[in-house]
Amino acid sequence: MKIATTSSALCVASAIVLLAVGNATFAQTPAASNVLSLADLESRMVAQGISIREIELRDLVAEVEGRDASGRKVELLVDRRSGEILSRKLDK
Repeated sequence: MKIATTSSALCVASAIVLLAVGNATFAQTPAASNVLSLADLESRMVAQGISIREIELRDLVAEVEGRDASGRKVELLVDRRSGEILSRKLDK
């Protein structure tokens, strides 16, 4: 792979990527004011005793993998608008 070293080539490439990504995700991304931030989701999970390993954001829900206060592996589906846990799956 050859990497362009000039700033103008880098700027053009960055602009193309931003336009492509922005146009592809604009209609699918929920309005930022309607959903909890990643930091808010993390703090809510930690307050409930969840030690987070991974958070995957999907439209209006977040999939959280981690461990509960008892050390059991847990997978949560969380509403990104309210922070409510919609489902909880414990791994044995």
